[in-house]
Amino acid sequence: MRTLLKATLLAAAVLLPLAACQQKTAEAPPPPQAIAADAVGRYCGMNLMDHPGPKGQVILKGTDKPVWLSSVRDALAFTALPEEPKDYRAVYVTDLARAADPRNPDLSAWVEARQAWFVLNSGQTGGMGEAETLPFADEGAARRFAAAHGGTVKRFTDLTVEEILMPGQPESAVSEDDGHGAGHSADPHSGGHGPKGAL
Repeated sequence: MRTLLKATLLAAAVLLPLAACQQKTAEAPPPPQAIAADAVGRYCGMNLMDHPGPKGQVILKGTDKPVWLSSVRDALAFTALPEEPKDYRAVYVTDLARAADPRNPDLSAWVEARQAWFVLNSGQTGGMGEAETLPFADEGAARRFAAAHGGTVKRFTDLTVEEILMPGQPESAVSEDDGHGAGHSADPHSGGHGPKGAL
């Protein structure tokens, strides 16, 4: 009896780390996808390649096909708006760490938004001609960019809904319709999870 118990405990000790490893593998986010020639921005309805600047893609549970976003602002807004799905497996944004010009970045370089460093209020505009929040995989690159061009550096979880929906604008402006896309809610207290408890 004691031998059987020891054997069972030994087997459990061997299998437990294996099960944990398999669970971690299953939970790993899917890799970012290359921008397809027919990729259309969710909010603007236009081809992504018709716009300069960094882009975004959100991969939801149950599919490998990304939701394409024409700007980083739109990608972050997707996570903030209460009417959008919250079951995303990954939120990728263009990594500007090695981009000489943020208006013409390497669109094959991606960083998971929740791991990125963002430069706000640098005066740069995104693909839709609006103030853009610029993502960097490397903190040093983000801080160097902010030092050279102005702006502040924040992590994803430190961004407020106001900073996401109306970058470069006073927080009070969030209550006004910006005319970009249909159904954008500007209520900073409306559901979701992420930055400042609102995404």
